[in-house]
Amino acid sequence: MTLYLLPNLLSEAGDISMNIPAGLENLLYSLDGFFVETPKEIRKFFKNFDFERLRDKPMEIVDKHTDDFSNHINFLKKGERWGLVSDCGLPCIADPGARLVLLAKKENVDVEAVAGPSSIFLAIMLSGLYSQRFTFYGYMPRKIDKKIRKDKYLQVYIQTPYKTEYTLQDLIEVLDSRDMLSVALDIGAPTQEVITDSVKNWQNMKWPELRKRPAVFLIQCR
Repeated sequence: MTLYLLPNLLSEAGDISMNIPAGLENLLYSLDGFFVETPKEIRKFFKNFDFERLRDKPMEIVDKHTDDFSNHINFLKKGERWGLVSDCGLPCIADPGARLVLLAKKENVDVEAVAGPSSIFLAIMLSGLYSQRFTFYGYMPRKIDKKIRKDKYLQVYIQTPYKTEYTLQDLIEVLDSRDMLSVALDIGAPTQEVITDSVKNWQNMKWPELRKRPAVFLIQCR
């Protein structure tokens, strides 16, 4: 009767040997089923292992639209062992699954987490910015204005790929030239790129290609 929180790669092209613990493979084979965000994406991930041993294991959806977890909890209460896997990275961090974890704990189901890659924490590590105190705000607000400068500690935001370029343009307009801005692109992929500089220098530099690239934005206001 255990719920395992399992890592996934951040990119299909990511190096599994560098990102996923070696012990995960045997754990996957031993589980009774999986709670997943998108079955198609999880099957792609499973092809990094012995897919024949995983393809027929049951899957139940856990996504942003899931509001009834009674079936999920019943599987666990029967004594079964299931894994929660998101489409990429770690479950429950800016990702569905936290409510299932809370309900499982209330039902005295053991919950175990397996370490793996997180675009948020990798971006912080690679930015070079002071991170003794930081706040992860989730997705960048629709309207970016000077209110964003009120927080003087490190701010971390994620953004959907089609908005990356527009977001950077808006930030350049509202931030002070002395503020520091880091843009982490394609974290976990071979095309990974992390650029950290002052807003003044961002205004004058030639930007990398931004279209359709997932990004993590980190802001440190002066």
